[in-house]
Amino acid sequence: MILAAVLAMFVAGGAQPPDARTTVRASVFTATGSSGQHTPEEQGRLDAVRDMRDALAKKKGITIVNDRAEANLFIEVIGREQREDVQGPFGGAAITRLGDTIIRLHVTSGDQESDLKGVGQGTWGRAAKDAADRVMKWIARREPKRT
Repeated sequence: MILAAVLAMFVAGGAQPPDARTTVRASVFTATGSSGQHTPEEQGRLDAVRDMRDALAKKKGITIVNDRAEANLFIEVIGREQREDVQGPFGGAAITRLGDTIIRLHVTSGDQESDLKGVGQGTWGRAAKDAADRVMKWIARREPKRT
């Protein structure tokens, strides 16, 4: 009974529960137009936000929050692009996508900010994973050293 109630809370909440041990609370977002219709470019960035949230949720030491007021790290998806590898092996047509996928981010924490990008081959998930790794390295370089 109790287990079912706890599981229902997590499913209903949708977001990762706040972790008391993590000090990094990240908000991942992108700018969208004021109209209800999204352009294909905006929809691509919204998809990249979802991919980034999924990739960052798997990282230890970071909590993804839905409310920007709770965040101390802001990750804005500013673009995504796909570079096609138009030629397959031996000069023929490519059967599978082999081109690079790139997700571009603007990361802000306090008065520090940086532009990062994640690159993956073939899928957006790989680019998001690479970008999440780079965000974690960016955080690690800025944390004060413990003595």
